[in-house]
Amino acid sequence: MREWDPRRLTTEEATPRSFVAGVVALFAAIAAFVAVHHEPWRDEADAWLVVRDIDLTHLFDWSRHAGTPLLWYGFIAPLARSGLPYASQQWLHLAVAVAAVAIFVAYAPLSRLTKVLAVFSYFFAYEYSIIVRSYALAILLIFAAAALWPRRAERPIGLAFVLALLCNTNAQGFVVAGAFAVALLAERAIRPNAIIAIGALVAWWQVRTPPDPAREGARHAFNAIAIPWTLGNAFAPTLPLAAGCAIGVLVLVVVTLAIRHSRSALIVLWVTIAALLTLYSYVWLGGLRHAGFLLVITLVALWLGARDADLRVTSAAALLLNGALLISVCVAARYWIDDTREAFSGAKEMATFIRDHHLESAEIAAHNLTQCEALLPYLPRTRFWYAGLGEYGTYLKWDAAQERALEMPYPVAEERAKRQFAGRDWLLLFNVEIPDAERHGFRLLYTNQQAVFEKTDERYWLYAPVR
Repeated sequence: MREWDPRRLTTEEATPRSFVAGVVALFAAIAAFVAVHHEPWRDEADAWLVVRDIDLTHLFDWSRHAGTPLLWYGFIAPLARSGLPYASQQWLHLAVAVAAVAIFVAYAPLSRLTKVLAVFSYFFAYEYSIIVRSYALAILLIFAAAALWPRRAERPIGLAFVLALLCNTNAQGFVVAGAFAVALLAERAIRPNAIIAIGALVAWWQVRTPPDPAREGARHAFNAIAIPWTLGNAFAPTLPLAAGCAIGVLVLVVVTLAIRHSRSALIVLWVTIAALLTLYSYVWLGGLRHAGFLLVITLVALWLGARDADLRVTSAAALLLNGALLISVCVAARYWIDDTREAFSGAKEMATFIRDHHLESAEIAAHNLTQCEALLPYLPRTRFWYAGLGEYGTYLKWDAAQERALEMPYPVAEERAKRQFAGRDWLLLFNVEIPDAERHGFRLLYTNQQAVFEKTDERYWLYAPVR
């Protein structure tokens, strides 16, 4: 029963295989059930559309504009290019998430209670398992690095290759790999850092600033809310800002005190936190998915520092962390229920209407392009005419032209589409309703009937011109 004591944080006992198998199986079953009901949104669609439709000679130009390395895209490209259904991306992603959870449950020297609460908390059981992004791959590699860390003196090359790959997942993965590299450098481990440096250079080459970047990824003025928002949502997602931030600060303080005798754990924890908070404050805050990396790195720091943990502090750390994780489990359960009862995005419903009514080959003018692209993975023979760009397309290019297109008002997009398709049969797809559509010369063909609980800007209205 000691392993289930909420005041117990770390353990030196090996985790029984039966416990690992049971937790992983339950996690996989719940995640699979929710995934079956999940409607992907535009960020999930964009990755699929890129690897399906891009001319591969332009791939690295695209990565520079998108600001992301291409490791995850390399995993899903064979699925999209071979004609497998869009859902295959979801199942590959789920397999990666399950593998990450398996490593964590099997090897992290944390109590069984802490492991269970972490596995079924919001980030692991929803954000990084159900929503298909590169973050699950990053977490798999982070946990693999943590599992390899105790044997870094014996097998430094394996650890180095894992961290080099981690650099090529996303910005958060790059930061965590850099923090591990600093910890290795503090131990004068030169050879593995040379391999990590190569991985970092490859990642940098893929995301170096293009000549015509979108403003979204540019450095901007300091965002004062980014730090408390991230601290709060990392440990108590969706709670009011003041309460969440207080919980986050307390958790980090007691965890830092608990692992203060482990130099490596402190370096990995605080180099990562400092870099991420700087990134979020000056470049891009993002959403909950970005905040979750503070929880991930806190668990990893405890993993690395468990052997040297100060037992006088671990009880307080355990109570605070386990309490925060319990809150997060409740948030995850709410999202499971919502995602199975309602739509995460309205894209699938609208795409189903278009397909069922044999409108896939119709000329469709769409605006705004970021929201409308979410339909296209379901319509493999369709390209939208993006009114903001004035051209046909599927995936987003994340360049200055796209930034200008996003700023185009809907009435201007409507008039541009009318001029483009004058005298021809065509349809208009908006993610906002046209007030008094008949006066504008349109009749409504369809709009979403199912409630959309999360991406409410991905509800759609499909119109046909009135002749």
